[in-house]
Amino acid sequence: MNYPKHNFCPSCWMEIEPDTVNCPKCGYDLTHFDKLSFEEKLISALGHPIRENRMMAVETLGKLRSVKAVAVFADILKNESDYYLIREIILALKKIDCPESRKMINELKTHRSNLVKNMIETLNKP
Repeated sequence: MNYPKHNFCPSCWMEIEPDTVNCPKCGYDLTHFDKLSFEEKLISALGHPIRENRMMAVETLGKLRSVKAVAVFADILKNESDYYLIREIILALKKIDCPESRKMINELKTHRSNLVKNMIETLNKP
């Protein structure tokens, strides 16, 4: 069975027809998306409007130990209030384990959410 290649724009997430070449809303060239690496496609999915899709992308980027994703995670954490997405990012940062990810985890010790602070405390226990 042939599934459509694109049902949404990976740039603005507008629903589009399967054979669309350029997004009618933002102009994104969908042929460019096909040339992206798997890691880059996952990083793009961090902006997906469906939380579960974002969470799967975060989890997979953690498993890949994607250092490229760390800066994007930092941007997400600036405004994110969803504990479950934050939790997934923390777990991914722990797996990535680079100087930047360790610094971000350390900074989350002072997060506004007690759930986040407790998670960081639990992760840091020997």
